[in-house]
Amino acid sequence: MTAHAPSRGIVCLAALDLRRTPDHRSELTSQLLSGEVVRILGLTRDRQWCRVENRADGYRGWARGWGLTPASTLAAARWTRRARARVRVSTVEARMRPGGGPLVSPLFWNARLIPGGRRGRHREVVLADGRRAWVPASALDLGRSRPPSLISRVRDLLGVPYLWGGRTPLGFDCSGFTQQVLAEQGVRLPRDAQHQFERGLRVPDGALPRAGDLVFFGRAGRPVGHVGLALGGSYFAHARGWVRISSLESSNPLCDRELDGSYRGCRRPRRPRLRPDST
Repeated sequence: MTAHAPSRGIVCLAALDLRRTPDHRSELTSQLLSGEVVRILGLTRDRQWCRVENRADGYRGWARGWGLTPASTLAAARWTRRARARVRVSTVEARMRPGGGPLVSPLFWNARLIPGGRRGRHREVVLADGRRAWVPASALDLGRSRPPSLISRVRDLLGVPYLWGGRTPLGFDCSGFTQQVLAEQGVRLPRDAQHQFERGLRVPDGALPRAGDLVFFGRAGRPVGHVGLALGGSYFAHARGWVRISSLESSNPLCDRELDGSYRGCRRPRRPRLRPDST
């Protein structure tokens, strides 16, 4: 990077893929959501790919520059303060006019936008690249209402297919699912299952998980390979094949037989209120 290269970027697409290497054929490792702020760590020689760090969870990877609006540190901080509208539905279409007109962009759950004025049942929003559009006002949370319960949100997401690296309702991986559900509840989680395991508070062996705890699976002596979200009792929601509800009890018909015997324990996420992305 040169001295004049922007140090930050703001995601201006509905979802921007993160790759292990700067190549579309490379492994999808995560996704960035509209409105998230990244730190730009480097550029390819042709400047088409950026190595970035998501300021929300510290995850790093390569993203195409076309999905980022370059910003200074001050501009990114200004965006973070102003982008207080969060998408509260799975998917919504942002359109040129209230209730219609050409599509500006789809927007996914937990995306961040700058809220504008309201006209009837619709509200204007501003995307990171300055595009203006209209969405149903009911699709946005302006920070004034309580989030839905865990079980209510899980019900909305049941059946969403598994996608390695996924963080949207088009497809989740296991840790992307737990991260996004708990983000809505005000809890910040790392991106990967192993890091979620390491940073949580250990729940004593034999104790039943509480709703909102994380349950982990994997072979002994190896990093954990799977995480689910406890719903209370023996039940947990997880993305494995698709988002579903399973049980930790071997005798329960909802027991996931492929996970049976690989339970590694429960961790309780640390629960400071989630702040807007730091810059």
